[in-house]
Amino acid sequence: MENRRTTRAGRRRSVGAADLNITPFMNLMVVLIPFLLSGVVFSRLAILEMRLPTSQNTPAESKTEKEPFRLIVTLRQTGLTVLGSGIEETRFSFKTSADDLSAMSELLQKVKSAYPMEKSLILLSEPDIPYESLIAVMDVCRETEEHALFPEISIGEVKTI
Repeated sequence: MENRRTTRAGRRRSVGAADLNITPFMNLMVVLIPFLLSGVVFSRLAILEMRLPTSQNTPAESKTEKEPFRLIVTLRQTGLTVLGSGIEETRFSFKTSADDLSAMSELLQKVKSAYPMEKSLILLSEPDIPYESLIAVMDVCRETEEHALFPEISIGEVKTI
């Protein structure tokens, strides 16, 4: 059965099946798909992989085993605190300047020289700390110009009582 349409003059004409031209769409896909795939690779490079602290409910081990290494950096509005295995609690003032962070970097380098195989650190911060300050402290904890310090950083929130 033929498809027929009536024109204004009342004559009928045959309407055949229209050919669908998908060439422009295919050209778009050829350009768009590699662009989107390359964007996924670049966004992956900009992400820091963090590990959240895990709770370990293990029974008490024998007293001959040594304590596991733990290093905690606490970032508050009032300043920085570094506490951990083999070091006393040390406080630093913090105003997001290089001088404030250089003293902490020196302490972390001493800890790294005492524990060269350790890579993890726990960074706790108050909720109101600016993002830029948190990243500046993370950068100091991760590496120096010479070598890596503690690249595996776990992030948590300081609980205030």
